[in-house]
Amino acid sequence: MNAKTTGLVSALLSLVLLAACGGGGSGEPAPPPPNARSLNVTLSGDGLISSQPAGIRCGNECVADFSEGTVVTLTATPGSRQQLNGWSGACTGTALTCTVTMTEARTVRASFGASPATRFPLTVSTTGDGRVTSVPAGIDCGSTCGASYDADTVVTLTAAAGTGQVFDGWGGACSGITTTCSVAVSAARSVSAAFRVSAPVAGWGELVRLAGAGASAPVVVIDNNERATAVWLRLQAGTAENHVWASRSSGGGTWSTPERLETNVGNVTRLRLSIDRNSGFGMLLWTQTGSTQDLHARALDPVNGWGPEFRVENSAGVVGESTVGVDAAGNAVAVWSQIGPATRFSIYASRYTAVGGWGTPELLENNEVVGSVDGDPVVGVTPAGEALAVWKRSGAGNGNGLWSNRYSVATGWTTPSQAVADAGSLQSIGRHDLVVADNAYALLAWGQLDISGGTGNNGIRFKRYESGAWSQGSTPVTTPVPNNQGFISIPVLRANANGDAMVAWVEFDNTLRVASAPAGGAFAGVTAVRAANAGTWLGLPALGIDDSRNALIAWADPVSRDAMVARYTVAAGWAAAVANENYPDPSNPPSLAMNVRGNAVMGWTQFFGNVGDEIVLRRYTSGR
Repeated sequence: MNAKTTGLVSALLSLVLLAACGGGGSGEPAPPPPNARSLNVTLSGDGLISSQPAGIRCGNECVADFSEGTVVTLTATPGSRQQLNGWSGACTGTALTCTVTMTEARTVRASFGASPATRFPLTVSTTGDGRVTSVPAGIDCGSTCGASYDADTVVTLTAAAGTGQVFDGWGGACSGITTTCSVAVSAARSVSAAFRVSAPVAGWGELVRLAGAGASAPVVVIDNNERATAVWLRLQAGTAENHVWASRSSGGGTWSTPERLETNVGNVTRLRLSIDRNSGFGMLLWTQTGSTQDLHARALDPVNGWGPEFRVENSAGVVGESTVGVDAAGNAVAVWSQIGPATRFSIYASRYTAVGGWGTPELLENNEVVGSVDGDPVVGVTPAGEALAVWKRSGAGNGNGLWSNRYSVATGWTTPSQAVADAGSLQSIGRHDLVVADNAYALLAWGQLDISGGTGNNGIRFKRYESGAWSQGSTPVTTPVPNNQGFISIPVLRANANGDAMVAWVEFDNTLRVASAPAGGAFAGVTAVRAANAGTWLGLPALGIDDSRNALIAWADPVSRDAMVARYTVAAGWAAAVANENYPDPSNPPSLAMNVRGNAVMGWTQFFGNVGDEIVLRRYTSGR
C-alpha cells in the first residue's frame, strides 16, 4: 500500500470514528477518560435525548464514554405533538428522565410516538361561592372540575357569583375581574376563579390619625387587591430636616405603625410614589439634600414590603423635579430634571429592574443651548413596561414647548420629539399632566395662553398619543376664559386602564371645574364642582377614576380649610361636595388614589392645636 493510499484509509477511519461519537469538527477526538465505559443511545420517533454530565445529545443515535461509576441522567424531550412511549435497555418506564450507573458498557433505547393528546385538559378550581361554566360545554362546577378539548380550541369561561357574593377575579391561564375569559387550549391549562362576600354599603370608613407631629405632603396609593400605602414627610425634632415616613394597610385592615424609610442626613423633598394597580409593585422617589442634592429610591413589594434604599443618580448636579412609573413585574422608570451636563437643567432617566436594580442614568434630550431649560418631567408606564415621558422646554433658543421621548423594553429610548410647539411671544405653554393607559394609549393636558389682536385667553388643551405618535394639533377641553380673568391652574389629569379620562383645573375666580372623556373621545360635561368664592388655593385638587368611569375629587377648601370630597357616577353625575372630616382646625391639600373597583384612600395633613400637624387617612368603599 503506498503512502497516498495509506493516508486515504486513515482519513476514512477518522470519519467513521467521529460519526460513531455523534460529533464532528476539526482536530483529533479527545481520548476517552480512564476506565471509560461506553453509553450507546438510540431513538425511534421524533425527539431528543440529552445527558448530564454532558456527552449525549442526539435525535437518532449517539455514543459517549463516561468514567466508571458515573451516574448519568438522560432526559427525553419529545418533538411537537409527540410523547415518550418508553425507555428500554438500561432504562425502563415512561418518565422523561432516567439514570444509568456506568459500571459497564450500557445501551439505552428511547421510543417516541404521536401524542394522543390531540386533546388537552382544562381544569377549573374556585374559591368562595360561585360557579364557572364553559362554551363549548364541558365545564360546569362550583369547586373543581375539568374537561378535555381538541387542541387549540378557544374555550370561553363564565363566572357567576352565588347569593351574597361577587366575582373577585381570575387566576392561572385567565386574568382580570370581568366575568368572562377566553383560553386557547393549546396545552394542558388550569384556571382559578375567586368569589368573595359582597362589598359593604358604599361610603367612607373611620378617620385614622397617624401620630407624629411635623408631618406634611402625604402621598397615597391603592392597588386592586385593596393594599394601600401612605408616605409623607415628617420634621425631625430639633432640626430643619424632613425625612420620609410610611404606613401600609392590607385589605382595608389596620394601618401599620409609621416607619422611617431613610436614615440619611439632609432635608427630604418631593415625594413621588407610583404602583402598578394590578400587581401592587411600587417605587418611591425622593430628593434629599446632603453634600449634593440627589435622587433616592426604594422599591415596594406588595408582600415583602420595602426594599433597600438606593441613590438613583450620583452626579454633582442639582436634581429638580422627578417622576416615576411601575410595570406589572415591578420594573420602574424614573425621569428627572437635573443641572448638567452643562449649566442648565436637562432631562435624565434611569430604569429599575426587579432582578438587576437601577441602571445608569441616560440623557433624554439633546438641547444644550445656554439659557434654555428642560424641566417638569412626567412619565407614564404600561403594565408591559413601555414608557412615555413628557417635559417642558423654555428659555433661550428655538423649539420651546412640550417635548417627549418613548421607552421600549426591546430597544430603549428613542429620539426626543416636540409634542406641543410654543408659538413665541403670542403664546405661552403652561405646566402639563400626562396619563398612559394599559394599551400605551396616552393623553397629555396643559394650560395655554393665546394672544390675538392685543387680547388673549387662557384654557386647558389636550392631545393624544397612540400607535407610536402624537396626534396633529391640539383640542381645547372647554371654551377658554378671557385673559382679563388671568389665572388657569395646572391641569390634574387621571385615566383608568382603558383610557377613559378626567381632567380638573382651577380658574382665576377659584372655580374648580372637571371634564371627562371616553377613551379616544373629546372632553365634555364640564362641571363646576366648587363655585367661585374668596380665598387662595393652597394646592391642586386630587382626582381618581375607576374602570366604570366613576370618580372622586378631593381638595382643601380655600375658605373653610376643610378636607372636601365630591363623588361622580355615570348615572347621576357629580354629587354635592362634603367635608370629609369634622376637625375644628385647618386641613391641607389631600392626596387621593382609586383602584379599578372605585375603592379609594384619601390622606391629608391635619393640624391639631395640641400637637401640630399629623397625617389623617380615610378609606372609601364603592360598594362594588
